[in-house]
Formats: sequence, structure tokens, C-alpha cells
Amino acid sequence: MKGLWTEGSVSFKGRYYTVEGRLEPPPVTKPHPPLWIGGWGDLTLQRAARLADNWIPGPTADLKRLIAGKKQFLENRKAAGRTAPITEWPLTRDLIIADTDRKARELAEEHIMVAYRKEYAGGWRHPFIDASVATDLDKLMEDRFIIGGPDQCIPKIRRFVEAYGITHLICRTFFPGMPHAHIMRELELVAKEVMPAFR
Repeated sequence: MKGLWTEGSVSFKGRYYTVEGRLEPPPVTKPHPPLWIGGWGDLTLQRAARLADNWIPGPTADLKRLIAGKKQFLENRKAAGRTAPITEWPLTRDLIIADTDRKARELAEEHIMVAYRKEYAGGWRHPFIDASVATDLDKLMEDRFIIGGPDQCIPKIRRFVEAYGITHLICRTFFPGMPHAHIMRELELVAKEVMPAFR
């Protein structure tokens, strides 16, 4: 990626990938856009520390695991000789925001919890979510999901800012079967009521 962003053309033949060509137009950000590597596990955190500008954790981990992952990533960076301070901390979360807390919870039950109960409590083993968590919306809302009306969502986001240091919140706002009208309302609520609280 860095070669495509910074060189006129790239020619690479590897074991898994072959790249021949160029990227147009070139990125505006110089020398290139920030490279964030996501995922979990020791190998991923080492790779992110060596090769990326930052690590981006996925939406399934609780706050305790997020903080431990961030600490491991920073230790791996230091071990790799990378000492430049990091000023951006991205985080992904599942978000359902509605006009009322009750409506947001109803949408979560209908659109997120069905999948969580089927996948995570139905036999697929996830390293961070066992069946007791995957079936309990309140447990997931403690520090994984951001669900509620604007007044409920703002303090949940603020908690991640204070405890984890996030500077970028990447929200998954669409879930299977969710009405398009609600998604548009969600975006409006985020833009008009949630974002101003963090400016």
C-alpha cells in the first residue's frame, strides 16, 4: 500500500499477491494516508506495531480488553524501535441511536441480538464473547454496544474517550433488515445531536 501511495508505479510478485501498476489519483495526504491495521491476537498486534501507523480494534471487545490490547500494541511498537507518539486512537463500535432509548433497544433486539444469539451463543466460539454475554443486551451495552437515544449515547462515547483515549469513532450503524428510514434518522441524530457534544 505504501508503495502504491508514494511511488509512480509498483511491481511486486510475492507468495500470495502480485501487484503491477499504479494508483491514480495519488493521495492528497503526504507522504501517504495513515495506515491502520485491525484485528486481535499477538501476531496482529505485532504486525500493526511494526508496519502500521496505528492499530484499530474491532467492535466485539470490552473496555478491559481494549485497554490491554492498546498497552500490548504500544509495547510492541517500542520493541520494534518505533517511538514516535501516536495522536490518533480509532475505535469501532456497533451503534443504534434512535429518538428514544426504548426505540433504540427495540431495534437492537430485532437487528443485532438475533445475529449475536445465533452466531456467538449458537456454537461459534468467539474469543471475547461467550454465550452468557451474547444473549444479554444489557451486558453488551456496558462497554461494547452504543445503544440509546442521544442522551444515552453521548456518555457511553465519552467513557471511551476518557478510558481509552479515542479520537475517531467508526460506527457500524446498519444491521440486516433494519429499515432505511431508520438508518437515515440515525445519521441525522449523530450529526445534529451527538457530534456537537464532542467538538
